[in-house]
Amino acid sequence: MTEFSCKIPTNKQANSISNVPGYLMPANIHLFVVVDEIGKDGFLVRKIYSSPDNPHLVAKNLPEFQIKNEVWPEKYGMRPVAPNSSATVAQHVYSSRKYPSSYLSTSSEYPNGSPRFEGKTVYIDIEKAKAAGAKLVSTEEILKALEDYKKNAPKSIAKIDEIAEWVKNIDKEVLVKSEKVPASAIFTPTSQKVTSAFIKGVKVVRVFAIAFTAYDLKIATEESFKQNSVKPISVEAVKQAGGWGAAIAGARIGLVAGAAVGIETGPGAIVSSAIGGIVFGTAGYLGATWLTEYIQE
Repeated sequence: MTEFSCKIPTNKQANSISNVPGYLMPANIHLFVVVDEIGKDGFLVRKIYSSPDNPHLVAKNLPEFQIKNEVWPEKYGMRPVAPNSSATVAQHVYSSRKYPSSYLSTSSEYPNGSPRFEGKTVYIDIEKAKAAGAKLVSTEEILKALEDYKKNAPKSIAKIDEIAEWVKNIDKEVLVKSEKVPASAIFTPTSQKVTSAFIKGVKVVRVFAIAFTAYDLKIATEESFKQNSVKPISVEAVKQAGGWGAAIAGARIGLVAGAAVGIETGPGAIVSSAIGGIVFGTAGYLGATWLTEYIQE
């Protein structure tokens, strides 16, 4: 009898049935903490509407989903008014109302933003926004675009110069070009402060949980010993861990995870030394699916 089987007394009556409760499937839950820092490349500041009832926002007659983007970007993300617009940088800065564009105006004057604008303040994590595909137009690039714009609007040179002065010395304007800046890249002053303190204090913002089924790992481990190879146990570990995002966390966990992964008794110790580096380290760069196929081959 193995640890996963049992014997009970039966009778000799034909077709008799006896219900036997089975053992609970043993499994180990391992939590891996991964630090996800914010503001690696700094923050941009944007002033937004504090309420969907704001008269200026109501006048825009936007669809409901975009109103949510305008008022609660930290929850729904942030979108430009006209993501498919062909309006230029200069046209947007000169008059975003006249020329709805694919740009979002922000300020590099962290943490207060431009004093010319009122409203709710939010911060855009530059690194996270870029990772999501956003492109930035620097203050210097805006000033160059306005200077070139004078050639097309000679009657508006005085106004353009005034705007350029605001851009350079007051707004410190930076444009963000993106179909959508994800909510994960946007913070309110409160959430930014809390998250930063959280990271600084305990270095935790994301927790991954892996449930390894002991039976499957046991079978794979025994097969590894039969073959005198780490491949079977490696494949099983990758299969069970792949769903939790090894491609994201693997590179950060690496060999450290090896000490926490495994079965407490028997040949499961092979997991601790070998799989920590193979599974979590390599999968972090190449992905769990690729690694499974590679090891299997």
